[in-house]
Amino acid sequence: MSSVKAGIISESTKLFKRTKYKVLLICIELLVIFIGIISNFTEGHINVSLSSFELNILSIFTNILIPLIVFMAVADLFAAEQENGTIKAVITRPISRYEILVSKMISILIYVICVLMITFIISSVIGVLFGRTQVINIPGIFAAYIISILPSIPIIFLSILISQLSKSSTSSVMLSVLIYIIIMALGLIFPSISSVAFTSYTNLYKFFIGSQMSVKSILTVIGLLSGYSLIFFSGAYALFEKREY
Repeated sequence: MSSVKAGIISESTKLFKRTKYKVLLICIELLVIFIGIISNFTEGHINVSLSSFELNILSIFTNILIPLIVFMAVADLFAAEQENGTIKAVITRPISRYEILVSKMISILIYVICVLMITFIISSVIGVLFGRTQVINIPGIFAAYIISILPSIPIIFLSILISQLSKSSTSSVMLSVLIYIIIMALGLIFPSISSVAFTSYTNLYKFFIGSQMSVKSILTVIGLLSGYSLIFFSGAYALFEKREY
């Protein structure tokens, strides 16, 4: 357990110290502020109404921005290190490949959580300042952001799996984006398979907030996401374990 903790610290430091990820956090802050100000002056007529600003922003992020961030981070921590050979220094440490994979995955998840929390704080402040959000509703909004962490897990594992099949960080990102779009498109074109496509649940918070779904249905969805995560993780680990460096 201590080796995993050390691995998480190492991989998180590696990720957060990179300039592009620092700049990305700043850009996210500015983007949320910009959309909030524009929405206020246009009275919400830019498809991001301030009456539910925090949740509208959350939908945009979980459907588009979070997957892109995941694909970039996975490419940097896996494909790029495999491409430039720095992964050799990692696997020579007294830590198993299983622990390395888990450490990198958790580090990426930590960054995703940071993005969501920063977005929650800024969007909530904007909502309160512009008088569109009541303070009493903030705990429910916070819960929506916490719940939205879960759908990112199978996306992370899928991207890690793809990175093990890619020869470069660029191909890892492009292939991840392509496969993600294909899965989403199939869910839209064939509604019958939409219910079993994990990409259909990026807005998982809607199942809990203002929803009349039964507890059984919600647990089924969570079980589905967990199943996808397990399958993708197993495939990624099998390839990572056997790969020669």
